[in-house]
Amino acid sequence: MNETNTSGVLIQTMFYLMNQSIIQEQAASYNYYLLQIGQAPQVTEKCYGTYGCFNLSSPWTSQNRPVSLYPEDLIKIEPRYPVYTKKRMHDPHYIDLNDIFFVESSGIDPMQNIYFISHGYLEGGDNPWIVEMAHELIKQDPKCSVIAVDWRGGSGPPYTQAVANIRLVGVITAHLIAEIARHTKHLKLDQVHLIGHSLGAHLSGYAGYTLQKEFNLKLGRISGLDPAEPHFGQEAPPVRLDRSAAKYVDIVHTDANHFIELALGMKRPIGHVDYYPNGGDNQPGCGKSMVQYVNEQEGSFFRGLRKYLGCNHMRSHEYFMASIRPTCSFRSFSCSSFKDFEAGKCLKCGNKNKCLQFGFHGRKSYEKHISQKPNDKESVIQYLITSDARPYCMGHYFIRVKVSSSAESLKHKGEIGQLMFTMHSTQDGKGPHSSPAGFVNGYYGPGDYFQKVIVADEVKDLRAVEVTWKYTSSLFNPLTWRILTNPKIFLDEIIVDSLELQKSLRVCPKNKMPLLNGIPQLMIPSYC
Repeated sequence: MNETNTSGVLIQTMFYLMNQSIIQEQAASYNYYLLQIGQAPQVTEKCYGTYGCFNLSSPWTSQNRPVSLYPEDLIKIEPRYPVYTKKRMHDPHYIDLNDIFFVESSGIDPMQNIYFISHGYLEGGDNPWIVEMAHELIKQDPKCSVIAVDWRGGSGPPYTQAVANIRLVGVITAHLIAEIARHTKHLKLDQVHLIGHSLGAHLSGYAGYTLQKEFNLKLGRISGLDPAEPHFGQEAPPVRLDRSAAKYVDIVHTDANHFIELALGMKRPIGHVDYYPNGGDNQPGCGKSMVQYVNEQEGSFFRGLRKYLGCNHMRSHEYFMASIRPTCSFRSFSCSSFKDFEAGKCLKCGNKNKCLQFGFHGRKSYEKHISQKPNDKESVIQYLITSDARPYCMGHYFIRVKVSSSAESLKHKGEIGQLMFTMHSTQDGKGPHSSPAGFVNGYYGPGDYFQKVIVADEVKDLRAVEVTWKYTSSLFNPLTWRILTNPKIFLDEIIVDSLELQKSLRVCPKNKMPLLNGIPQLMIPSYC
């Protein structure tokens, strides 16, 4: 599918065209596959040989899912399964579905970790992010096998047909996994981990349900990367992915807004752990204009449009990939809401507020802290903040700022601007440190108090804080003009809590010196 390969491209347009085509083609060939509420079907089921028969009765057709289709023929979907191993990272072996000895011939070691990666709508199994993720997994785990679930023949429009096709591909994938299980000592699938993006997340769920129903086997893990919302958001399992599909199900929500707002991912928590980076929507770096995206994609309109429409949706697999070999601890935090998390209400990693590692390595921390309650049906909801570009992983800092109410501060009055913070691991400011991170941008008046969680590079120790005041002036606001005086603010103290280090540091300006515009000042505890 070349440049148009993406789960985010033109789904809204396709939905419109799909609805129009259904109305116009009710007397045409689609009638054989359509089942509408209150209408008796012409056929009760459609069969696909060894993979069984599929019907369109409840729950596959419902008030929230009034249009349901049968999967297309296997020869049309033509699923392919390239196998990546350390020896064949750039030349994968393709599984022959008719080869009963495919485990041996493909180089899969059934006793080692096995990963399946499934793409979404309008994509293919050779999409660059899938190949890159396969390589990252092998670098992290050289003995593993990575299998892409390439169902490009069935991932095209209309969207409702792609939704139907993943039912069949999920069953086929389950049959492959069941054959792998036969080569293990105890018919266990703890080592099998399915990773699915968008529709691929629900496809992974279908594989999990089929393994339980037909083979009495349960997958070790499914990671759903922004599971598709349209046709799934209001449904129950087995129509959609759910925590019951595997022993451990983790979900990454990055486009969890309303579909009417062009969001594509599910908002509701459906896993054992549900991560909501940056609140689950409006990801950093995704608010650019169409022209900017086209320029970034070397002038390609299609790639630019794909990024423009699907940036938030695609961030889920980008974040997850970054978590495979992370550059920092990639910690996430339990909280009642993202707003409360940003306000600093969920800082501690205790019995009530669990701090779990985000993404690929998250299961270890979940089993350590949470899984002692296996019957608890509520999802563990986790929040974190990322940067706007790779490697995305950042350290979290809860900062509290007290503006001085001294006589000098009262005389000077307030200023408009932004504080910038650089975290230092040594008190002299000469050791490792973070890049500058922005704090609240606004009016800082005498006696004011500000607090917020921000992100900066993670440091191994927190010993000092470098603070810079960036004054904001406007030609249209005479109150911001400074002709006879230098813009400056007076601070009493700053308290910085490193959420990763679980360490608090109180610092103050040296000799109560004011912060001058653009001049950094190193603050340490002994100045307080």
